[in-house]
Amino acid sequence: MKDDSIGILVLLGIIAIALFGGAKNTNNIGPIFSNNQAQTNVEQGIQDTQNQINDLKQQLQIEEDKKTQSQYKGIVTLSYINRSTDPSQEYVTIKVSYGAVGTIPVTGWILKSLDSGTQVTIPKGTYLFFTGMMNAEDDIYLNANDVLYLITGISPVGASFKVNKCSGYLGQFQTFIPYLNTNCPAPRNEDLSSIPNSVRNGACLDYIDSMNQCQIRTESPLVNWSSECIDFIYNKINYPSCVDIHKNDGDFYEKEWRVYLKRSESIWRDKRETIVLYDNVGKIVDTLKY
Repeated sequence: MKDDSIGILVLLGIIAIALFGGAKNTNNIGPIFSNNQAQTNVEQGIQDTQNQINDLKQQLQIEEDKKTQSQYKGIVTLSYINRSTDPSQEYVTIKVSYGAVGTIPVTGWILKSLDSGTQVTIPKGTYLFFTGMMNAEDDIYLNANDVLYLITGISPVGASFKVNKCSGYLGQFQTFIPYLNTNCPAPRNEDLSSIPNSVRNGACLDYIDSMNQCQIRTESPLVNWSSECIDFIYNKINYPSCVDIHKNDGDFYEKEWRVYLKRSESIWRDKRETIVLYDNVGKIVDTLKY
């Protein structure tokens, strides 16, 4: 491409010289045009040549950008960094635009500091996290309007995961930065048909009505509650049961990932930092400076 552009520039230069010299007849009788007309033609030739050179430079820049810029540039962005000396609170926010089409594989993408040389790779994650067991990890794919929090520290639950409508339960006894949304299904809106609608259960049903979302009960049950009501409160209002009941809901998954680098120390500089996001073929997706 560069060799071609040099040839074009030489050609444009020849055209410019011809224009600058003014047009004369072959018998050297004198200028074909008056001096004013010749000057006007030369100036117009200079402007036309400069415009063509500028167009060529723009085309060269476009071709050069294609060599270094990712196909996801402008679609995936580094939107924010929360800098902290505590790795569990340090994170980079990666967002996908509303207009993105199809799925975007981000596992294997690299974030690199141009100032310190530090670089990290986006790891795999767990699509549906289960408590009390080893969770399989898969490549992470993002879609339109998704957000991925790439957190420097170790996961409070031991895994990177896609957030779902039950994930708020995980934040009752563990600290997540950013905080998890507490938009779990309300206990009063769950299926209460297993609880007999009797006078004995009146107080228990009132209690269920007052229960907060995403919180399990830790106090001892009252002795006058029926076994059915006690079973519902202590065995149905928790993360595992919520997942089992709602995992097939159309709105079960949130458009959010929590991904952990498992570092024991913070990795990004406090200021004067430039972080570049590269895709899986090493092309630049976005740059964040602060």
